Amino acid sequence: MKFSIVFATVLSLWFCPMAGAKDEVIRISTSYRNLLSTSECSGMLDQVVKEAFRRIGVKAEIVFTNTRRSLVAVNAGQIDGEINRIEGIEKNYPNLVRVLEPNMQMKFVAFARREIPISDWESLRGLRIGMVQGWKILESNTKDFPNIIRLTEVSALFTMLEMDRLDVVLYSKLTGYEEIHKLGYNDIQHLSPALSEQDMFLYLHKSHENLGVPLAEALREMKKDGTYDKIVNETTCHLH
Repeated sequence: MKFSIVFATVLSLWFCPMAGAKDEVIRISTSYRNLLSTSECSGMLDQVVKEAFRRIGVKAEIVFTNTRRSLVAVNAGQIDGEINRIEGIEKNYPNLVRVLEPNMQMKFVAFARREIPISDWESLRGLRIGMVQGWKILESNTKDFPNIIRLTEVSALFTMLEMDRLDVVLYSKLTGYEEIHKLGYNDIQHLSPALSEQDMFLYLHKSHENLGVPLAEALREMKKDGTYDKIVNETTCHLH
């Protein structure tokens, strides 16, 4: 009798090895609250990432974590992935694995109310600068600048710019214009050239490294079959 029970248990495990994997929900951290990722999980990257996971037969859930905490939580394995970071972030967070196909290209620019001649990061040094706390690319390129204000809310930064308490706000071009549009400011524009143009990537905790290659292929397929462009156009059309 005992042998029959054990044998039946072994058979059930052998015949259903993927049951747990199919039921598993991968939790992807986002710190955005804009057109890239919304509270309803209907933002551009929300849809792109969820569709990529769907194509490989895995359900993804987008969860909000503040910018400073997000990478730490994913690196510790408390959350399964990070929605959108620059290449190389794994050097400081060794438990993160990059999905090799980019999610998007992000342009990092300086926004201002007046024309200010700039050429690169160093040309900003003497200005009063505002930036979102926790954005590594901004922090690393301005780390010893004298006049920097870091806040968690980008709306507060653009309000300070509008009130002439800052000379520039450093942010991504696409989501910066969305924020300006929401605030109703008509006199803020980005300066040229862009400070940096970076491919942005989905990252996974190393325990899910096996999903990296299938996800990269799913993203490539989405770009080939028009799904990616459809999502981008539907979520950014109000800015055109």
